[in-house]
Amino acid sequence: MSEHPDEKLKKLVNSSGFPLQIAISHHIYATWQTAGWKVILNEHPWQHPESGDSGFIDLVVEDYHKTQVMVVECKRVRDTEWIFLIPKENPNPRAHVNTWFTYTQNGATKQFSWVNLTSDPGSCESEFCIVHGQDPKAKPMLERTAAELIDSTEALAFEELSIKKSESEFLRIYTNVIVTTANLKICKFNPEDISLSNGEISTTKFESVPWIRFRKSLTPRPAKLKGVTTVTEVAKANERTVFVVNSENFLTFLKEWELGKIPISMYQ
Repeated sequence: MSEHPDEKLKKLVNSSGFPLQIAISHHIYATWQTAGWKVILNEHPWQHPESGDSGFIDLVVEDYHKTQVMVVECKRVRDTEWIFLIPKENPNPRAHVNTWFTYTQNGATKQFSWVNLTSDPGSCESEFCIVHGQDPKAKPMLERTAAELIDSTEALAFEELSIKKSESEFLRIYTNVIVTTANLKICKFNPEDISLSNGEISTTKFESVPWIRFRKSLTPRPAKLKGVTTVTEVAKANERTVFVVNSENFLTFLKEWELGKIPISMYQ
């Protein structure tokens, strides 16, 4: 029996990432009263004022106080794991996050840059991700997606600054999030267990996690910082945090999300 034409069309629809994006948006809307987050932008076009790069933001999610947003990229994949390397046998959950901070007062811009804050829930942090079937000669998929997400976050910050700068006070904190259907795994090991002869790890421990902090230097644009005198300092300043969250755990992530105390210096 031949396949019904509608089944073929359904497969075509499901081969795209849009159903996942729509589902996430729907569930955020349905839990607005309990989670305190809502979708304010969907398929939002962006263009970075410095690089000229452009694209579309899948979702922008805003908190109840309208001071925090999560810029969300949805990635639907099938039956695969994203494996994050943790070169420690007993890693401690990390709290530090690199996030964009905008603060204006009476038309003056007090803060408009990436800053380091703390946040809950704590999670492991990694700068290495392995995706099955990825072309070893191509730029890694997660790095490529994360870099574009960071550009889109900066572009959104520039856009909102142009609209809100004239207000008496405007505070906005932007966090980068990739939501994926991939199973997220961490691979814990001791660096001493890596053979220098074949580059392989002899002993590993794998663990499933609901989310993880992916942090590394993800932008080619140099950090605009005063007093930076070494390549090491530049690399450190260019580090960005992108949260990678399994789609089934995203609502829990939103409910548990909380930023730590913001230093008073960021308001001056």
